[in-house]
Parts: sequence; C-alpha cells; structure tokens
Amino acid sequence: MTVPADTAELDIEFPPKPEYIRTIRHAVAALARLHEVPDELVEEIKLAVSEACTSALPDDSAKGKGTPSPVRVLAETGPGTVTVEVIDRGSALARAVSGKPAELSTGDMPFERRLALPLIRGLVDELSITPLEGGGAAVRMVVSVEDRQT
Repeated sequence: MTVPADTAELDIEFPPKPEYIRTIRHAVAALARLHEVPDELVEEIKLAVSEACTSALPDDSAKGKGTPSPVRVLAETGPGTVTVEVIDRGSALARAVSGKPAELSTGDMPFERRLALPLIRGLVDELSITPLEGGGAAVRMVVSVEDRQT
C-alpha cells in the first residue's frame, strides 16, 4: 500500500457490489475538485477509478465461495498529483496477479476485465499493480495535474 491510511484524504471501504462504484467515483471526483483539478482531468480520474473498482469486484467464479471481502479505496493529493489506490482481496485481478510480477498478462482474466487495465493505463500517468501478502491486489494510479494543465 503506497497511500498511507493515516495520511489519506479519502479512505472508504465498500461491499464488493457494482451499485457502490458510482458513490466511490463521485467521492474521488469531489476530492479532486476540492484541490482545483480541471474538470476534464476529473472525468478521466473518475473513469480510471470506476474501472479499477469494477476490476476489484468478484467475478462469477467467486460466487458461492463465502462472503467476499470489502474493497478499500484510498486517495490523496500531493504537489501536482492525485493518487488513488484500490485494494481488494478476492477479485479476478487479485487472482491474476497472485505470485506474479506487477507487470502482468491479463490473459487469466475474463474478457471484459482484461479491457480495464489498458484503459486505465491510458488515463493515468502511473499505474502499478501489487500483489498483497495473504492474497489480493492493490491497484495504484497516479495522475499528474501539472503535466496535464494547459
């Protein structure tokens, strides 16, 4: 985890269900707007967060295997940056990166989820996926506001 929980400006856990993603997306957008991030960049951040959160949801193969762990979203702003981390313990993404290096092939993921990582890579300036001890993955996205302002 690269966004320390004690310094995160936003720290939200939500049940791994799609109906919560909209709320998370808007919370991250509100944080970015508080720091005067331009609207067009806020929209890109919202889309990246939405894709990362969707990737954190359990897929069909996980259904019926107990209660899924909540998804955690941490966000902070720094000098000219917005950093968002999506942490999950049981999605297809978490299983795909388990025991593999951070630059992974998404071939182990369902087709729809394989599209998320290239999309996120195109929206953010830095993307890292870190397998977590005990299972799960952390998707860290950094957007440089200064580099994108005109």
